[in-house]
Amino acid sequence: MSQPLLSIIIPVYKVEDYLERCLDSVLAQTYENFQLILVDDGSPDGCGAICDRYAQKDARVQVIHKENGGVSSARNAGLAQVKGEWIGWVDPDDWVDPDMYSYLMDAALSQQADVVMCGRTEEYEDHIKERSWEEMRILNTEEAMYYLLLNDDMQNLLWDKVWKRSIFEELQFWQRRTYEDIAIMHRLFERIQRMVWLPQSKYHYFQRPTSIVSDHSLGNKVNHYAAARLRLKEMGEDWPQFRNLLEAQCVASSINAWCVYYNNPRSVRVQYREDLKEMSQFAAQHYQSALDYMKLGPTGRAVLRLTPYTTWWSFRLAQMFNWLYKCKHGKSL
Repeated sequence: MSQPLLSIIIPVYKVEDYLERCLDSVLAQTYENFQLILVDDGSPDGCGAICDRYAQKDARVQVIHKENGGVSSARNAGLAQVKGEWIGWVDPDDWVDPDMYSYLMDAALSQQADVVMCGRTEEYEDHIKERSWEEMRILNTEEAMYYLLLNDDMQNLLWDKVWKRSIFEELQFWQRRTYEDIAIMHRLFERIQRMVWLPQSKYHYFQRPTSIVSDHSLGNKVNHYAAARLRLKEMGEDWPQFRNLLEAQCVASSINAWCVYYNNPRSVRVQYREDLKEMSQFAAQHYQSALDYMKLGPTGRAVLRLTPYTTWWSFRLAQMFNWLYKCKHGKSL
């Protein structure tokens, strides 16, 4: 079977210690017909020079140097240079198995899919967690959307998948805010007719302490809520069967904001006071949806009960519950 051109986009910023491992893993792919687009998003370290060095070694590598604009801006810049029929994404501190893209593209072509997803290995500093499955699944649009919104085995991730290029036409990533994947992923999935879910883990997701998912700033948590609310607004009418689940996720995103409130300086807490009031009002109205649709343990449910209140004691109790959870499980809620 011939190999269609695959365009792989990597946004690059302040990952000098990890970038070579990532690039070496992509260039070692058994699927050889690809265009590798490296977007140097104004990185202040040696990333730009590393990108240029790899471009000199391999003609498949294309480098874009731009002023810093954030990961969404970098992804949009990469999309503008895509030449392939298919698109893949890799984060610059992660790495992939040598046969990942052969594995994904073989299924894409044989199953006539629009999107193909594989399992992933979450690489922590002190342990690893493999997310793989027993068998292949084939999903239609509604089934794929359901699993995406559950955000469990399938999550709002670009990089464990290959995508038909047409799915991204006329779409842009949400710029200057974090959790841009949540803000766009449902719009991508609405364009899917057939999705293949492969069982084996092929992508290695490195959990850096300084990554976005490890960012405990209040602004980051408010951005997560804003992305969830945007998704509810855009999907609520067209997908009424998912409305309660979408509401539940908005409420659940407030849990993290309550947990980290007092970890932020007073000036930051004042800055986001109105956002927290809105989150609290929404939580009060849709509290039951979160209880019914989210898989929350005892600690998560305890903090959930505090989210309708924007008082000092509700934030302090949430902080205490989060501390106890971290002592037991080694990570925050």
